Order: sequence, then structure tokens, then C-alpha cells
Amino acid sequence: MRRALTLGLVLLVAALAALVVRLGQDRSAAQALADDREAAVRAAASHAVALLSVDHRTIDDDIKRVLATSTGPERERFAAGQTDLRDATTKNKVVQTGVLRATALASFGADRRTAEVLVVADAVIHWEDGRKAAPEERFFRWRMDLVKTSGSWLVAGSELVQ
Repeated sequence: MRRALTLGLVLLVAALAALVVRLGQDRSAAQALADDREAAVRAAASHAVALLSVDHRTIDDDIKRVLATSTGPERERFAAGQTDLRDATTKNKVVQTGVLRATALASFGADRRTAEVLVVADAVIHWEDGRKAAPEERFFRWRMDLVKTSGSWLVAGSELVQ
């Protein structure tokens, strides 16, 4: 009887240990998924602020920041317009500051390599070219498509939404 009780306790302890290990693995996987989703949202937010933050004194670095947070069609579209952006920013001595207002994860791919993020951001524009214009505010709402490339989330496409 005593051996049966001991064997039963050993089996119970082994089953509980296996359950604890399994629960720990499930929790780790859930945390990794939550971290990945949060990283996608942060990447979209970073890209939006980079798009809206340009300064005539640092325009080349500002452009590099946008290019570093994008890939595919988004990167190509921005790269194609960078000369016009640089010219307009330096000519008018623009200082534009982007402010993130809100982000939300709209969808997350089952493969954990794609995401859609909604971003709300504003920009305040100042001109240092001598004009007496008051600062101008502009408001932006985007739907951004992100892809995970080499471990980093990058914006592959963006669309202004109403």
C-alpha cells in the first residue's frame, strides 16, 4: 500500500511539474506575441513621427530616418519625392514637428510577419524664412501596412484616411 501511495505521489508531482512547464511555455509564447504586436505598433508610430518631423537644418538626417523605417513601395515612394521635400524645406526654412496622438493595431497576420496599424498624428509647421505667418497645424490619419523584415518591423505602405 505504501509503495502504491509513493508511486501515486511521484506521478502526481511529475504531472504537476509537466503542467507548470506547459503553462510557462504558453505564457512565454503569449508574451512573445504581445511583444511582437507592440513592436509593430511602435514601428508605425515611429514612421509617422519621422514623416512629420522635418527641419531645414537637419533635412538629410530627417530623410534618412524615414527611409530607415520603411521598405518596399513606401520606401520607393518616399525616396522618389525626397528631392522635392529637401528643396521645399530648405527654401522655405521649414521646421515641422510631428506629434503622435494615437495608434491602434487593426490586424496582425497569423504568420506574425504582417500587421496593419492605424495612426493619428499632427504636425505644427513654422517658417523661419522671415515671413510673419503664424504656425500652421495639420492633422493626419493613416492606415499603415507593416512587414517584419530581418527581425524589424518596417512600413511597406501607408494610406491617408478620413
